[in-house]
Amino acid sequence: MRNALLRAMHREEGYSLVISMLLMAIMMVLLAVSLDAGSASLRQSSLSLEWSKSLTVAEGGADAAVTLLGESRSATNSCAIGTSSVCDGVDGQYQVRWTTTGNQIVVTSVGYYPTKADPQFAREVQITYEPVPSFKYAIFSQNALAVANNMTVIGDVYSAGDITLGTNAMVCGSLLSSAGGVIMQNGASVVKSYSALGCTGRAGNVWTGGTNGISGGTTGTVEGTVKASNPSTATCSSSGSSYAIAGSFTVVGTATACGSIASGLTAASKTAGSSSSQPTPVTFPAYTFDPNNYPSASSDPLHLQCYPTTTPITNCSGNDSTTAVSDFNAYVTAHKSALTGTFAVWQRTPSSSTAINLDGITLSGDFTLVTNAPVTFGNTSTVTTTSSSVAADLSVISTYQPTGSCTAALVNTGGADCSIYGKNSVEFDSGVQSDPNDGVVGLLYTTGKMAFVNSSNNIADVGDGALYAQSMDFKNGFNVIYNSRVERVLGFGASYEQVLWQELNI
Repeated sequence: MRNALLRAMHREEGYSLVISMLLMAIMMVLLAVSLDAGSASLRQSSLSLEWSKSLTVAEGGADAAVTLLGESRSATNSCAIGTSSVCDGVDGQYQVRWTTTGNQIVVTSVGYYPTKADPQFAREVQITYEPVPSFKYAIFSQNALAVANNMTVIGDVYSAGDITLGTNAMVCGSLLSSAGGVIMQNGASVVKSYSALGCTGRAGNVWTGGTNGISGGTTGTVEGTVKASNPSTATCSSSGSSYAIAGSFTVVGTATACGSIASGLTAASKTAGSSSSQPTPVTFPAYTFDPNNYPSASSDPLHLQCYPTTTPITNCSGNDSTTAVSDFNAYVTAHKSALTGTFAVWQRTPSSSTAINLDGITLSGDFTLVTNAPVTFGNTSTVTTTSSSVAADLSVISTYQPTGSCTAALVNTGGADCSIYGKNSVEFDSGVQSDPNDGVVGLLYTTGKMAFVNSSNNIADVGDGALYAQSMDFKNGFNVIYNSRVERVLGFGASYEQVLWQELNI
């Protein structure tokens, strides 16, 4: 019996040894699999990092290209795609190519990791850049502004001074006065939407930061909120006359004032004697003329043309002439039925008698005018395009500083000294109102004074664009509808930003 038990124990010891060896073999296999998986994961992680580096190199190349083009549109491409030349990035090498059209730069960039000669990865991106937005208001004035009787404005209105909204005038947008007040005359309205011109989703607010606060007539309406704010040094009082809201107009939203609020005002709620921060002043966009920013090849219809004629064109801003305006006016007369291009006109000793005349022009494409002289759009002039299939962006930039008075009344009777002006029904043909991408869109910008006289009361005569001036004056019925096509204009904005990014297949 004892021997039988010993034999059984020996047999079990043999089985244990076999089982132990099997377990060790399984563990070795699992260990090998784990090590291989870890190694594969490490390789995959490394490849993913290198794949990402090639994209970073490509994007870095595009950014370097747009920085170079921001300094000069005629910059030389030292590492063009399709050549043997490359530029070194932080983690690899890249090649680029670019096209420029108006204010838009499109850069295509290929990033190689680690080198183009021996690439493990290559990725190609195409990025569209435009100047940072500078124009977001329909009307912008650095001084007191009168939105005249019966005017229709689609878009926000800003003034660093007082704003007067005339009788039966309407703004589909907001009124913002950072250091002045707002006066709303009888029938004036600030609305959130206006279906006749496709205006929707506006705030419809009135906000002031000046002592005069807000006052309105008996039939005015504000569909948003009204707020008469104050500087931190002011003492607010519900009976105070400064930073107050006066009148008996209607406010659909709330009314808040540092001073008093008239008992006749209708509002969802009224809070008088309440301190609130003033609107932040908005900086007037600064313009920098750089000939290198514009196309120079004569084959490009938008190439820069300088008056007086300058060689090389890069010296365009350094010369002036006593005949620059008259020479350019002769050009306009000869081409006014199909005008397009980029023009810089530098008049020696400009004055009200040396005005550029854009009366009755028809555009065959985009038109940009930069000048130190005054500009007139003449009388009963409609700026249109050569056909309904042509859309045109018009930018008029005048740095002329009048020494005399510039008012709509003087424009009408004669004797006005304005930087940009027009008389009786000057209009931009906006095409189909429901289509923001057709017709003429105009940006009128001056560091001086602007004035326009009557337009018709026909709502269809509203012109797309934006008006920016140090000061401006309008007479009855001049209509403006903001169009974001003027938001970004070459020469404004210190830098470019990406507006479109896409990766291409190599």
